Amino acid sequence: MSAYSYPLVDNQNPLYCPTISASSYLSSVRRRVRVQRLKPQTLSQNNRNLDSFVNALEKALQEKKPVLRELSPSDDDCALPLSSVLPENLDFSFNHATTSRPLLKRKFSGSSFRELHSPAKYPRSTRSVREVSLEVDAKAQQNRYFPPKPQNSSRALLMKHSMKTDIPGELKAKIQILEDQLNGPPIGTESPRGIKSFVQLLAGLLPGMHLQERILKLPELSHQGIADFLSEHGLLNVRVMAILRTSEIWRLGLTESMHNEDGLNLAGRDILPVFGKPNSFIFLAELSFCGTRLENTDLVHIHHLPRLATLLLNNTGIGNEAVYHLVALKRSLSQLSIATNPNIDDDAMPALLVLSKLTFLTLLDTNVNMPGLRRLAQVISDGHRIFDIEIPLACEHYIANMATHYLADPRPPLIAKAAAAPELSVAALRRNLAAHQACNPALVATGTKPEMVGRLRHILETRKMDLLVLEMVLGAEEFVERQFR
Repeated sequence: MSAYSYPLVDNQNPLYCPTISASSYLSSVRRRVRVQRLKPQTLSQNNRNLDSFVNALEKALQEKKPVLRELSPSDDDCALPLSSVLPENLDFSFNHATTSRPLLKRKFSGSSFRELHSPAKYPRSTRSVREVSLEVDAKAQQNRYFPPKPQNSSRALLMKHSMKTDIPGELKAKIQILEDQLNGPPIGTESPRGIKSFVQLLAGLLPGMHLQERILKLPELSHQGIADFLSEHGLLNVRVMAILRTSEIWRLGLTESMHNEDGLNLAGRDILPVFGKPNSFIFLAELSFCGTRLENTDLVHIHHLPRLATLLLNNTGIGNEAVYHLVALKRSLSQLSIATNPNIDDDAMPALLVLSKLTFLTLLDTNVNMPGLRRLAQVISDGHRIFDIEIPLACEHYIANMATHYLADPRPPLIAKAAAAPELSVAALRRNLAAHQACNPALVATGTKPEMVGRLRHILETRKMDLLVLEMVLGAEEFVERQFR
């Protein structure tokens, strides 16, 4: 390694750094000083000054006093003088006492020396040996251009105080609201104490009606008994329904509460969205809207009730669209009444066919006709289902007068199966058609053979389907007894 007697100095650029590092330069100086200490007689005045400079520099670096002042955002990184790094009382005199101990290397990480590094490759001017150029290695630290935020300010203390006091209370209230929306408010059990608090809660929702005294006089003091009382007196509004939706009631009638009497009622259709809330009326098995006015889309609110088995929609003004909304209840719905709704006709039959759990259906005073009933009867017969149905009066009249439409009980040599019609001769076809024409003069018994085959097959297929409708209406046992009379 080369030895450097004097540091390289740039008069025009005091922060110019030579190609060697400061640590390399100081190591070279220490080795030279050690060699000269072994031979004191060879020390010259310049060498003594150099040794004094090194010892003073080591002493200054070992002091705990900061050698750099803290920068502010307005300081210029390239304008720091060398006097701010070295102490003012630096002594360059030679001291033999300090040369007796070995010099120690020491790295500092507490101060930042970025100010001593020059910009990249400044142009070099004349060389001088009378001034000092110094470079110190240290860990770089990021300059701080803005003062740190106070940690104990009044605003910070206020925020900490609010975090400990106000927010948990607000959070607890919000959690309670969310729980009530999800699971409903707690209503207690059907014990005497639970019923009393439940009645007090209802009385608070309907003040001025002496509701608590009236309910406590009921013979059946239970959630279902209270719901029946409220339903009978038309007291089911939105708030009461929100209380009842988590109870274990299995029957609910909304006729009185939703019935529009001269434009005045307590609830109307506004209570329907309560059924759509999560975990609402999961035990409800019977629901009645009889006599209330509903829109077809209103049934969307109830089509997810998991245990709904009986649904009464008499005289509600619904149409075919509403019947299709009931398809979602196919797993539980067993009894359905859509009577007195003239907007329901044969087009609603495909939706009714999907309700495979139905055992009772009322179609009175609807526009469902024989074609729709024939489709339904075929599905009931193929599934061997026990089914009770009430059909419109027009359909009942048709079934009761089947003998006026065709020959209801053909005997040999007449045929009763439509599949045998193509095998008959022209004479046999005319004979069969003439027998049916005798019952219904509107029928035609002449024509070409294909025409007569088609006409006879249509009559016999209609007769077969009508018999299935009759069996569905009368029941299997009564139908068989009637056939053998």
